[in-house]
Amino acid sequence: MLISLKESVANRVTEALKKYIVKNNPSVEELFVNLGDIKTVRVLSFYPGYASIVKRELSLSLTSPISCPDATIWIWRETGMADFIPRVLGINRSEFESDGTKWHEIYYRGSDGDMRCMASIDTEGDCGVHYSFGNEYFYGLDGLGPSNWFKEGHAMFQSFFHILNQPSYSFVHGACVGLEGTGVLMCARGGGGKSTLSVQAMLKGFDYVSDDYLILREEGDGLSASPIYSFITLSPEMYERMYDDLDRARFLGVSPWKGKYIFDISAFADRFNRNYPVKALLFPEINPDATVPEVTKCSQAEKGKTVVQIAHSTVSQMGFNGFRGGQKDKDFILKTIKMLSGLDCYKISLCPDILGNVDCLKALTLSLKR
Repeated sequence: MLISLKESVANRVTEALKKYIVKNNPSVEELFVNLGDIKTVRVLSFYPGYASIVKRELSLSLTSPISCPDATIWIWRETGMADFIPRVLGINRSEFESDGTKWHEIYYRGSDGDMRCMASIDTEGDCGVHYSFGNEYFYGLDGLGPSNWFKEGHAMFQSFFHILNQPSYSFVHGACVGLEGTGVLMCARGGGGKSTLSVQAMLKGFDYVSDDYLILREEGDGLSASPIYSFITLSPEMYERMYDDLDRARFLGVSPWKGKYIFDISAFADRFNRNYPVKALLFPEINPDATVPEVTKCSQAEKGKTVVQIAHSTVSQMGFNGFRGGQKDKDFILKTIKMLSGLDCYKISLCPDILGNVDCLKALTLSLKR
C-alpha cells in the first residue's frame, strides 16, 4: 500500500509521531555517535535496554554530547502495527486504499520535486516501523529479540547509510585491514571469507578498520576508511580455530540469519584505525581444495565486477521495504564506482590454512608500499 503526502503534511505527521513517542515513553537515554569524524548522530532511546545494546555495538564510536548534531535517531517500542498509520500518524484510512500487501509505505514530494519514502511499516509486526524525515530517523521495534536488536546484523545501519550518503563519503558494506599505513578494501560478498581473513589478520598484528561495514572518505586523490561498529561476526568453526587469540573478545549472541557468533572486540581498541589510507581492492574467494593461498591481479573486467559488487552489496543490505531503489541508489552506485575506480584490484584464493592466508595478505599489502 502506498500513501503520498505533501511536504507540509509530512512535517505535521512527523511532529505527531514525536509527540506520541514522548507521551507514551516516560524515560529516555541519550547517546552520541561519531561517524568517522564526519557526522555526529544523537540517539534517543525510549526503549528500556536498547541503549546498552547501542553501547556494546558502537562503543568505539560513542562521543561526548554536542549541541547541534547532524542527525537524530529515535528508538521506541511499538506493538500496534496494524493500525499504526491512523492511530499514531493521524492519516485517515479514507485517504488511501490498501492493495493487500504486508508493507505500508508513505512518500512525500520534497521541495525539489523528488518523491521520497519517509516510512515503511510492517503491519504484521515482524520488522516494525522505519521512518525518516529531514535529518531525523525513527525505529519502532516490537520486542528486543535477536531479529530486532541485531536486525540484519547491525543497529541503525540503514540510517547511517542515508546520513553518510554525501558526495565525498559513503557508508559501505566491506572489510578493511592494513599494514604500515597501507590498507586493502575487501569486497563484501557473503561467505567469501572476508570476515575470517580480516579478523585473523587483526589478531596477527594488522591495523584494523572493519570486517563488515565501514565509512569511505575521498579527499583529493586519496581514499580512507574508518570504522563504525566495535563487534565482529564469525562462523562457529572459525571461532573455534581463533579461540585462543580471541581471549579478550566478549560473546554477545548468535545472528538469527546465518548462525554466526557475535563478539564485542572493543578490548582490541589499540588495533582499530580511523581515516586509514586505502591503496587497493581485494576480492577474497575460498578454494577448499587449494594447499596454499594465491594472489593474482584482476583484469579490468574483473576489477569492474568487484567494484560494482561492493556498491550493489551495500545497497542490497539497506533493504527494508520502501527504502530501496530509485535515483538515490543509482547515484550511490555511480559515486562508489567512481571513488574506487582509481585503485588496483587483486583476487586472493584462500586455502583452509587461515594463518597461511594472513601471510599471503601480508606479502601483498607490503608489496603495495613499493
